[in-house]
Amino acid sequence: MSTIVWLFLGANVVALAGLAVQLSNLSEFRRVLPVRDPEPVDVYVAMRDEAENAQAFLATLLCDSSVARVVVADDASTDATASLVAAAAAHDPRIAYVRVNGGKSAALAAAVAAYAPRTRWIAFVDADVRLRCGAAGALVRYAKTRDAAAATAWLFVDAPSLSSKLLAPLVTLFLLQALPMRAARGTDPRFSAGNGQCFVVRADAYEQCGGHAAIREIVEDVALARGLKRSGFRVALASGAAIGSVRGYATLRANLRGLGRSLFYGAGPAGCVAFALWQMSLLLSPPTLYLSRAISGWSMREPVAGVLLAPAGTALGVVLGVNALVQGLRGRLAWRGRHLSGGESAARP
Repeated sequence: MSTIVWLFLGANVVALAGLAVQLSNLSEFRRVLPVRDPEPVDVYVAMRDEAENAQAFLATLLCDSSVARVVVADDASTDATASLVAAAAAHDPRIAYVRVNGGKSAALAAAVAAYAPRTRWIAFVDADVRLRCGAAGALVRYAKTRDAAAATAWLFVDAPSLSSKLLAPLVTLFLLQALPMRAARGTDPRFSAGNGQCFVVRADAYEQCGGHAAIREIVEDVALARGLKRSGFRVALASGAAIGSVRGYATLRANLRGLGRSLFYGAGPAGCVAFALWQMSLLLSPPTLYLSRAISGWSMREPVAGVLLAPAGTALGVVLGVNALVQGLRGRLAWRGRHLSGGESAARP
């Protein structure tokens, strides 16, 4: 047979293998629903130049009576974030504030150090997330039913642009097809995943593993999951499409940079290459592509249009993998005005 035929057959084998992993993960990646009368939780959030999100984030979160306290770690914001948080705190005593400078992990570590948890369970949430009432409680209950000390969820992406609609679903699809979740249900740190947008953990487990103070990696959510597992704790993974949403990136450039940053520092150069090759294999196997996206779309409540445009999104996925590799190796990936390198972030001059 010709080389082209062998490439086609190989691509289909890879695509089908990914689909098989995805199907086996359905029982482990369950959709959680908001609960009534949940356990109280303390919520910690790192903010850096989040003036456009601060008010809406706090207002939405504090509508949930189970939120005992919200600790905002202002990571050297240069906009109106501090004043907006202060104004909100004047109307709600559940809001606490600490100002730091050093990146997300350092900010969250400082917040926990300044305001030690007063609840049995604590939550880490990003400022661009909008949770429904009972969302944190849903993850607490889910963790308990899965005999886990923590639970993390991938939320519905509120896509503001076509590029976001095409690229955002690839994050969850990659998770579902690359990670064998039955193995991830155990305590082996090699099989770890986490989503810092929505991460709930038992306070004693967080303290025992060292929390964010022990994290040196840039992708802090996966590092936290690994730290918990090294300490013998389980982390449950879930679809949070029914309990909250997160704002997607507004432009193609922002999508490539933001998603590429997580890909490069989460999976490394080899992971970027594997991601691009995986996307190419799906392009060469249209039936498998559509079936994979339909299953993922159902789990994450993805709009039908995103599934129908799956080939376009997959083609952009190839670009994403290659771009992440190139920009990462050149040291050009940044977050909120900070260049990223290794386990540290440095302010841009």
